[in-house]
Amino acid sequence: MDSIKTARGGLIRVGFAAAMALTALPAFAQQVTLQSYDGSITLRGNLVEFDGQNYQISTAIGAITIDAYQVTCEGETCPDPSLLRSEFRIAGSETIGADLMPALIEGYSFALDADIASNQINADGSLGLAIEDLNGGRIADIEIASLNSEGAFSALLDGSSTIGMASRAVRPREAQAFDAADLGNITDPSQEHILALDGILVVVARSNPVHNLSIEEMAGIFSGEITNWSQVGGINAPINVYTREDGAGTRAVFQQNVMDVIGSEVSTNAVIVDDNSDLSDAVAADPFGIGFTGYANQRNAQAVGIEEVCGIVTQPSVFNIKAEEYPLARRLYLYTTNAALPNHARNLLEFVNSDEAQDIIADAGFIDQGISSASMSEQGLRLASAMISAEDVGQLTDVRDFATLMLNAERLSTTLRFQPGSSLLDAKAQRDVVRIAELLSNGGFDNKEVLLVGFTDSIGRPDLNRALSERRAEQVLEAILDSAPNGTIADDQVTVLGFGEISPVGCNETFTGRQVNRRVEIWVRDRV
Repeated sequence: MDSIKTARGGLIRVGFAAAMALTALPAFAQQVTLQSYDGSITLRGNLVEFDGQNYQISTAIGAITIDAYQVTCEGETCPDPSLLRSEFRIAGSETIGADLMPALIEGYSFALDADIASNQINADGSLGLAIEDLNGGRIADIEIASLNSEGAFSALLDGSSTIGMASRAVRPREAQAFDAADLGNITDPSQEHILALDGILVVVARSNPVHNLSIEEMAGIFSGEITNWSQVGGINAPINVYTREDGAGTRAVFQQNVMDVIGSEVSTNAVIVDDNSDLSDAVAADPFGIGFTGYANQRNAQAVGIEEVCGIVTQPSVFNIKAEEYPLARRLYLYTTNAALPNHARNLLEFVNSDEAQDIIADAGFIDQGISSASMSEQGLRLASAMISAEDVGQLTDVRDFATLMLNAERLSTTLRFQPGSSLLDAKAQRDVVRIAELLSNGGFDNKEVLLVGFTDSIGRPDLNRALSERRAEQVLEAILDSAPNGTIADDQVTVLGFGEISPVGCNETFTGRQVNRRVEIWVRDRV
């Protein structure tokens, strides 16, 4: 499959077949003109077939198959334009729907060499977007309803939306409802689409001297058990708590990762704010305030670091969130049912994983899924934590060996993890494996050695954990090789290592900490 780039940078996917294969064309085939939306590419030939997605035309050089959604068709045998028009609704998380989704749809329209022709607020508060080609032909009508994550699943279940936006993963009882309604397995990668990454920030005013809090301290503050800043190392002043409304995905993630640790709920005395940005502004203006918000909505508030039970302190940096090692990191999702999708809805879901979309996600203030890197010198806290966690001289020696081996290497933010209680890679890791395989196959790591480094939690014997970590790294290598064309990855380009439990990024005392510690990291260094 080849591609032709239009003047505005869009791609028309073109497939060529031998001319001899078209010796018996249908008698009804008539000439049509296919033109890219920006007018930079024009093709003429007899229309042989339209399958709802692609045109096939016969030309002097053979058969050409073209994505019908990237060209206009002129001629008597062209299908009715209404067949190529999509109407659908996207509903759910305000975190995604307020700014990110409109920006992604605008980027999608640009990729089609089209434009957003209208942008209006409907009577119910939803946003209506119309995409038109450069000739004024309507391509798609899309409605975005910013509700909350709970509303995403309700709208999918009752059929009022095509795509659901959620700032948390679907809950088991919600997934069961989709199964009972014969709407598919909503946790399957074909229905659960990871859009971006985000972090829940606990924020205070910039004048507040408290820079780190433990999860337990956060839970105590938001439950109302801790009421004065002096109880957590601050000044003698009352604590004013701000929270999102019940049903918001941001609050659900905070409840699960913070409040559930002590089995409590957010205090009913907390001030409820129904928008992440507004909450940040309220806290920033209150010298005694505290609240939680999304990474993209920090604004002028100050984020505090998180101190875990074992002493590990993690700051909400882009790298830590991409590596999913910040304790309050979260994934942003788009969900669909098993019903057939309108063509532009399906193509939009493909677009959000493109390189162009990653730039849009980052520009909107969220954490894209592009690969970042960090040198060993930038991971001093990690080494310090590893040394503190070492239980004997043998483990200290292993830490030293690890640091020596990686001294001139860089760690990539892509970190592969497994489904809870399983040796199977999770959905994000499966996608990341394909991405790494493509980079290796296409020269993205030329003159580099790629190191797959496995780690475990501390449950079990250290020697068995080290062997397990190496097996997990081997498993990742096998998955990468399976995803790459044969012979495109050199045998000596990838090295597998296992270091067991020596370098925790979370506390092994907690379930979540053990889960993040079971991982395979990717490092690269110059080949010598």
